[in-house]
Amino acid sequence: MPQAIIVRHLPGKIWSHIRQKWLVETPEERVRQEYLCVLVNEYGFRLDQIDEEVTVTGRGSAGARADFVIWRTPQDKAEAKRPLIIVECKSDNVTIRPADYAQGEHYARITDAPFFVTHNSRETRFWRVKKDRLPGYIEEIEDIPHADATDKEIEELISKLKVFREDEFADLLHQCHNVIRNREKKDPAAAFDAFAKILFIKVFVERELREKKRRENIFTVEFLESQLGDNPLEDLFQKTKACYNTPTTGPAE
Repeated sequence: MPQAIIVRHLPGKIWSHIRQKWLVETPEERVRQEYLCVLVNEYGFRLDQIDEEVTVTGRGSAGARADFVIWRTPQDKAEAKRPLIIVECKSDNVTIRPADYAQGEHYARITDAPFFVTHNSRETRFWRVKKDRLPGYIEEIEDIPHADATDKEIEELISKLKVFREDEFADLLHQCHNVIRNREKKDPAAAFDAFAKILFIKVFVERELREKKRRENIFTVEFLESQLGDNPLEDLFQKTKACYNTPTTGPAE
């Protein structure tokens, strides 16, 4: 883990750890430097594998500049290899719009980066670029890789942590309910209760992943099959209930 960094201020100025100089503290610059601290302190990226305000060259990119470009390693950056993540920041008084997703996707496609982020201090959204689809088709995911993520972890992140569109999600809920009802020979009410329990566990696990309290997804077939006990899913449900029975507003530390 690299040494932690903090946002540094002077009257009307803010320090760029990457560019090693004082900049005018605009609202967007403040958001950018605060998110840099998140990338370093929480995700573990080193300053020498990140570049800032990078001119992106390619078809239709005249004058385009990405807020952050992140490489897998400092050596990849030095050798100008394809980056891992593109980050687009907006000031807090600007609502992130679909056009901003398109801009981030455009930068990611030009640089061949598989991930991009759209961020202001009120909202952070993570995306993967579908390179087998036409521009404009992107998929939202739950997070970006940490600095020490393995190739396998990156592939799992891409494949498992997808956010479904509303119509896809409704169809999936219906299918899952039918599987529980038919395979377990339950009446519709009992099948709904069983399915509600599964959703409750999933929300708990994904909140812990999003809040970075846990890196391993414990709500997978592979993890549950590796656990001892007669009913590991029920054990996980009891842990979920215990967390929400605490006086805190979310999962326990």
